[in-house]
Amino acid sequence: MSTNFGNFNKFCYYSTLPACNLFNDYPQYCTLRGIESSGKSIIRNLGLMLISFFACLTCVAFIYSAQRRKGAVGRREMQILFFSYFIVSVSAFFASGGFIFNDRIITYFSAIEIGSTASTAWLLVVNAIVAYQILPDGSFLSVTLTFLSGLAFFVGVGYIALDSGFDWTGTFDSALNNPDSMRNYALYTVYLLWPIVAISIYLLLEFNLVVRVLRERKPLLLLFAAFLLFVIGQIFEFVVSRYICRNTYGKIDGSMFACLFTLFSFGGVWAFWTYITEDEWVGQQVDWEIPTQFSPMREASNMHGMPATMRMI
Repeated sequence: MSTNFGNFNKFCYYSTLPACNLFNDYPQYCTLRGIESSGKSIIRNLGLMLISFFACLTCVAFIYSAQRRKGAVGRREMQILFFSYFIVSVSAFFASGGFIFNDRIITYFSAIEIGSTASTAWLLVVNAIVAYQILPDGSFLSVTLTFLSGLAFFVGVGYIALDSGFDWTGTFDSALNNPDSMRNYALYTVYLLWPIVAISIYLLLEFNLVVRVLRERKPLLLLFAAFLLFVIGQIFEFVVSRYICRNTYGKIDGSMFACLFTLFSFGGVWAFWTYITEDEWVGQQVDWEIPTQFSPMREASNMHGMPATMRMI
């Protein structure tokens, strides 16, 4: 019995996804044309390019800001997360901007975007785990495991995308050896399903941390806002895009708005993290060095009878 699992036909018919660049010519509901000159497209997705560029600048700003937050738990791991999102934004600029017309180059950048997307999803989960202080955050072991695990996701998923696009080994079902097929189980799993699973895990872990460990409520507003913004972006990508493209005669589509709301979502993640890791140095004096770092969450934990020696975020 045939199912839609692994099938990119409908996604590529209605949306602009980097994974679609790995397949041969396929029908589209509305072809994105963007800026044209003499009837020929010059830049098909200028809006996405501008937002991707702004996302890169935002990532740099967040990475720099995290560096300055000396007392914040998980700042190194958070920097790695936003570095991965920086790679997503850079690769999206080239893979989906629509100004490169060499298929091989587009395939490489699409694979980078797909690999970094999967890696970013994994690093989101890692940052949620780091919040529980299973390993000392910022330690050599924690940072090394975070970086290497993210790199492993990037390389592994990127290779799947490249092998799917170039059909190096024939391991993955590709449109190159079956022009009528857009079914790829591995790519479908790591690119479309895995981020959903990762986001769900992140939400559950952070919800448990805030409610049961920190016994707070306000940070949940930021957490759910970040999730809602991400959902809105996906709605633009997979539902609204076709109508935007058709009504603007191919000038723009939903991909630029998906990119924008994803950026807003990561801004929400940043705001959530900064809220629960606010630097508060209680009772610090010039001639007295505090042996452990204090924060509002730790103060809250002490108010609820937790040992003062517990290091909380």
